[in-house]
Amino acid sequence: MFVGRVTELDKLESHLLQTRALQPVNFLLTGERGIGKTSLLDYIKDVARGRIALGIEGDEKVSFLVVETDVDQRTTQLALAKKIELGLRRELGKSEKARTFLAEAWQFLQRLEAGGVALKEKPGPESDLIVEEFAYSLADTINRVTNELAEDLFSAKYDGLLLLIDEADNSSADLHLGNFLKLLTERLQRNDCQTVMVGLAGLPDVRRVLLASHPSSLRLFEEVQLGRLSNDEVKTVIDFGIKRANESNEEKTTVTDAAKDILVNLSEGFPHFIQQFGYCAFGADTDGTIDDKDVMDGAFGPHGGLVMVGDRYYRNDFYNKVQKESYRQVLRIMARKADGWVSKIEIKKQFQGKESTLANAIQALRDRHIILSREGHRGVYRLQHRGFALWINLYTSNEAKRAGVE
Repeated sequence: MFVGRVTELDKLESHLLQTRALQPVNFLLTGERGIGKTSLLDYIKDVARGRIALGIEGDEKVSFLVVETDVDQRTTQLALAKKIELGLRRELGKSEKARTFLAEAWQFLQRLEAGGVALKEKPGPESDLIVEEFAYSLADTINRVTNELAEDLFSAKYDGLLLLIDEADNSSADLHLGNFLKLLTERLQRNDCQTVMVGLAGLPDVRRVLLASHPSSLRLFEEVQLGRLSNDEVKTVIDFGIKRANESNEEKTTVTDAAKDILVNLSEGFPHFIQQFGYCAFGADTDGTIDDKDVMDGAFGPHGGLVMVGDRYYRNDFYNKVQKESYRQVLRIMARKADGWVSKIEIKKQFQGKESTLANAIQALRDRHIILSREGHRGVYRLQHRGFALWINLYTSNEAKRAGVE
């Protein structure tokens, strides 16, 4: 069911091969919500584990140990080290000998905890020491799982470690994620550990998070930006979904070209949106042929696709991240232009309030990544998704319902 992303997958697969050849390459996977970051990570995890052959090398497979975790505003450096250690234990601690080795290799964490260093504490002067000991323990473990005697201890020999940290844009300033990873990669090299590949994933704001932590931390990573799927790729997703449904159901279903075109328009190239609107269109169909009416009924009917997408992607931005009605007024004004660019001058003509309130609203919406600024054009903004504009106009107020979308 995985469609597209050929260039991105080729790049990540080549990074795995380089890491196996003792030339590790780290990656930073960025993209908007719903763009398919998690699906791509799931795919590359299966490639790394050897469950899927390398697309760039025919039938060749790799065998990496994969540890995945995520971070949030509460995660400290010590907590992140503990999360990674727990991931290693889950993957490797399948025998008594392996558990004994891991306990010895990672005893510094138990020592810190026994000494009263709480995981909730902010990192202080001891941060570099935590990273130093963490890197030593990690290098000791990975060097052991990649050498010729690994099977005696772990029942398997690995090509290296793929360490994945998802939702990296959520990390707090106290985590100092960029600094942590920079020190970690340097210490791993110093300990002659050359088979660790680090992958970060998150919203585009993760670049700012890394830079704020350490100015050169971005240079650790090859950035892989996920864009929207092409119209043809969206249609391929629809065809795959129909094919899978027909393999499972006795009653067969077809979809018209007109219906596909509307689904392409509604989904905006976002994989999750394709799935949601396609699912609702499938549910609205009663005669085995999904046509344009089925798509529209599924998208805009009660509990339809747009409501489902809105609850998951838009509601929090509109109601929770925005606490003032004046800020929502700006969003409603912008929604009248769908996801088209709107100047501050245009917004001001329709805004009911002080100019200072408008300036504060725009600044807050930008800072919270609810609206985008047009690069190279001062005072020009747009909503991230056309669907967000539709949802605002249809579901957020009676005034919005009357406004329509230009």
